[in-house]
Amino acid sequence: MGNLGKTKWGIVCLMILWASQGLGERLTVGDEQSAREELANKLLKLSRSLDMKEAAEPTSKGEGGKDYNSNDGNSFTSNTTYHSNVWSRCLEWIGGQFCNRWLDPFVSPHGFGADKSPLEAIVGQAWQNRKVDEDVGGTNYAIWEVNRIGGGSNLDVDGKFDRKGLIDWRLQDDVRKAVEKVGSDTAIRQISLTYDDNTGKGQNTMPNIESLRVMASRWTKMMRNRLVTNIGESRAMKPGIEFALGEEIPDCESYLTAVENDQDLVLIEERIQAQGSLAPATLANSLQQRYESCVKLRNASVYAVNASYQDGEVSQGDPNDEAIDEWKSRLNIAAIDFAGIDPNELPKPGAGVLKEEDLSTEMRDYAEGGLTYEMVRKTPREQLDSYNKNLEEAAAGMEAVTSRSGVIVDNSDRIREFKIEAGKMNAIRINDITPEMRQELAVTPFPANREPASDPSLNLEQTPSTLSINARE
Repeated sequence: MGNLGKTKWGIVCLMILWASQGLGERLTVGDEQSAREELANKLLKLSRSLDMKEAAEPTSKGEGGKDYNSNDGNSFTSNTTYHSNVWSRCLEWIGGQFCNRWLDPFVSPHGFGADKSPLEAIVGQAWQNRKVDEDVGGTNYAIWEVNRIGGGSNLDVDGKFDRKGLIDWRLQDDVRKAVEKVGSDTAIRQISLTYDDNTGKGQNTMPNIESLRVMASRWTKMMRNRLVTNIGESRAMKPGIEFALGEEIPDCESYLTAVENDQDLVLIEERIQAQGSLAPATLANSLQQRYESCVKLRNASVYAVNASYQDGEVSQGDPNDEAIDEWKSRLNIAAIDFAGIDPNELPKPGAGVLKEEDLSTEMRDYAEGGLTYEMVRKTPREQLDSYNKNLEEAAAGMEAVTSRSGVIVDNSDRIREFKIEAGKMNAIRINDITPEMRQELAVTPFPANREPASDPSLNLEQTPSTLSINARE
């Protein structure tokens, strides 16, 4: 859905013991295979549903219609579909030179039309209800809480939302809760697909863990896709380039075509009419020069700090000058790709704000026996530490049992192999079905035991351009 000016760090890692196996009545070989195939078909149905499609995931492939967004590869028809721009879009020009109404970045233009998704509708309605011309200063702007160095106006000289100098930017609480409800409702709808027709679907019915893992992994990947797209489109809008990209104009080549078909005819600037007037640094460059810069920056690593292009080369810049949506997207990607790292240790503006809610996730902490729990906040690192601690306790328990038995084989070393070191595995892989589950599904229609080269969780896109290419293949 994009960051909507707010980014959360708590990647929800399910942390189920990968080494665990269920105990039950022994089945015949035929029964076991039949059960595996039934589970595989459920997972395929889930993976191909409208809310779960993702372009790089082979099990998402379906027939007919447009399945994916052209820029980020996420599902085109999901309840959580979100088409937005990282730049201010003019909704109403007066005389072709003065914009009477700007649509703020990260608010979807689709939120006001018939083709809006539930998520686009929620955000669009909230923005429309709060956006007023007098809203030029303070810590609240439209649907966001903002904090900028020295305070002052939230608008630039053209009347657009000014992100320069912002050190914090997040959705107001009521809007955030409404957005999160769309997400939770979508998850509940997906879970219902995993139940048999003759099974109760109330809150006391537990879905199978394989389905939950597929959902967790897929949505973590889709969140990463939006973050990668945000970085690429933010870089393309830097002064000197100003290529206004989005789902309808997903790459630098598409922008050239769009300019030819929708060029500004009043100010005679080489831009599409929806974007604002070009900066002097941009007007000084030819369209071809801007195109070359756009391509180079979209081909640069997602980890590059405040990337810029000059004299034929991409270089990294001062993190203190990096736009807030760029550095927050960059740190979020790193938090996903290297689960358990501390985002505060990565380059970011010295005044940049990361709150506890950005770094952790609220979750249930069950007491021994599982009958009671308390709500706690844990960072991904704390979740990993807890997971590893449980594995160590299980291994120690196995050693204790085998020391008193001459029959039971000691597999404590095997249990310890499943420990995950912070920063050594991405959250998409952690959330995905476990190695044991992959083996169980190896000879079924669901391709769980894939070759590394075809496994999206092992081949994450490292540049924005790669992502948009995958989205259209």
